Amino acid sequence: MKIIIVENELYLAQSIQNNLSEKLKANCEIYGSYNEVMDKEADVFIVNTNLQGHLNNLITEKKDKIIILLVPYVTYANVTHPIEIGADDYLQKPFTIEELIRKIKHLKEYYLIKEKVKKLESFIDFILKDIELTLPKYSFPIFIKSSPTKTIEKFIYEIAKKENALIEIVDLEKFNKKKFNDKNRIYFCLNYEKIEDEKILNYISKYKSVILLPKNYDKIEKCLEIEANTKNFFDEEILSIEEYIKFIIKTHQHKFPDTELSKKLGISRKSLWEKRKKYGIFKKK
Repeated sequence: MKIIIVENELYLAQSIQNNLSEKLKANCEIYGSYNEVMDKEADVFIVNTNLQGHLNNLITEKKDKIIILLVPYVTYANVTHPIEIGADDYLQKPFTIEELIRKIKHLKEYYLIKEKVKKLESFIDFILKDIELTLPKYSFPIFIKSSPTKTIEKFIYEIAKKENALIEIVDLEKFNKKKFNDKNRIYFCLNYEKIEDEKILNYISKYKSVILLPKNYDKIEKCLEIEANTKNFFDEEILSIEEYIKFIIKTHQHKFPDTELSKKLGISRKSLWEKRKKYGIFKKK
């Protein structure tokens, strides 16, 4: 780990350097002004806010790195605003090395978790990219019936993104009130049909709950219709021949002329036209 210390109090800077080099095994460098470090790279910047020059420019330039401010006193100019534009935390002088090390370790872990979350979201987006789904209007609790698994996953994921919420999967057969403790979390509830308990339903309805029901379940009328266009035929659900033909026409008609598409399906062009009419599929010109 490389740490840059921007501090004009040489004794303090050297004390920080010696302690971090020993206790964190860090490679530390000391500079006396903001301009000197604008083109320097490091994992952590420890910055005195009371130096001459443009502190805000340095923070803006290095905001994707860990920035810890060293301040003589707390003001809007040397703490609040720098944190608003990208600094991570501050220490008011005098401070202990233990405090500084604790903040560095905490922020290092925070940045690692943040990067993991970003990569996981990117991976989920990649896995579900072939499901085109427009969220319908909804209000909680949301009841949905079984659809192809990937469609349900896409729906829950898009709801969570829109609500800026984490997803909690709940098996209602093992209902526990303690699970429901966050008004801003999406609770994806399974197996309601196995309990059919109105008290439980009333309780989970106070939260952002999405309740999955079997396709043939008819005891709850207000189920949300989920329609998605699956570009790739990868879901595990087995379709009927008619559903498969509809799927192929809808997802591949823009790739092939009608002559070739009908040949691949083993039907005539007239039959292809009739099936489009039957399924309400219109070819974009």
